[in-house]
Amino acid sequence: MSGRRVVIREPYAVTCEEYEVGRPGSGQVIVETEASAISPGTELAIYTGIHQWLSDPSRAWPRFPCVPGYSAVGRVLEVGEGVHSYRPGARLIWDGRHASHALVDVASPGALVYPISEHVPARAAALAALARFPLTAVVRAGEVLGQSVAVLGLGLIGQLALRLFSAAGAYPLFGLDPVPFRRRMAERVPGARALDPGRPGVLDGLREINSGERPDVVVDATGNPDAVRQAMALVADGGRVIMVGSPRGIASEVDFYHDLHGRSISLVGAHGSALGVAPREKFPFVRERAMRLLIHLLESDRLGADELVTHHVRATELREMYEGLLHDKEHFLGVTLHW
Repeated sequence: MSGRRVVIREPYAVTCEEYEVGRPGSGQVIVETEASAISPGTELAIYTGIHQWLSDPSRAWPRFPCVPGYSAVGRVLEVGEGVHSYRPGARLIWDGRHASHALVDVASPGALVYPISEHVPARAAALAALARFPLTAVVRAGEVLGQSVAVLGLGLIGQLALRLFSAAGAYPLFGLDPVPFRRRMAERVPGARALDPGRPGVLDGLREINSGERPDVVVDATGNPDAVRQAMALVADGGRVIMVGSPRGIASEVDFYHDLHGRSISLVGAHGSALGVAPREKFPFVRERAMRLLIHLLESDRLGADELVTHHVRATELREMYEGLLHDKEHFLGVTLHW
């Protein structure tokens, strides 16, 4: 069987090509993709050639030529020997690349493969595997019920983080982003207010809404390493700054004495490494639990994920989508490819 897939051959060079899918082996299924979601931070870093792992010899992915993507929804076409958990026609989500078909190993104990209901729109279901990354911000924040939370950076990851904190019972919620469209999208979340972080008096504005207090938790979802300075400046004394935006680069002019140490702030990293297959001493929350929760939130439409997808397009339009995400933030937010 032949399929189609996206390939980034070098920075800014995106093509769509045919490839041979193969037949399912023992413990494998062939999945026909309904939709795959763009991970804006990771994929734009690959597309522009700045991803740290491109030059890391210890990493097998990404490498040019690269098939990007890691979040998809599709249907089982054929099952291999020993597969009893899925039948042809079953709908599932998995950490799929931007390709029309995939050989998926469903028998591996660490496989990220889960069924999802028929009523969830493909463009929303395609976000499931991607959404585990902003979920780590909630996991790593610890106690969030009734806590005031500000999310700095309202791209797709920040928007999902805001909705996940809302589902977890955080209140009040704040979204901070210079783009008016993204602020309007954030204010669709019950209990959320949005502010422009570049305007004078943003801290006073937060305090005015938050009964005179700074937020208990500030989530940095910008991907900009220098944003940590503003995140630390906004959070309450003894509060938590959660870094979920995969900052690429080196932060400059961070005053750790006054801004971190002097105010006893906790600066916490939150990435996929926090959600392992098995519980660990410092990371008891496992991926199985995370994915079950995310699928429940998608099936019950508590995330409003469908409205975050501004573009649902053919794979041949991927380069235009990357350029839009880079340069037209007033109109581009979430992007999914339909196959």
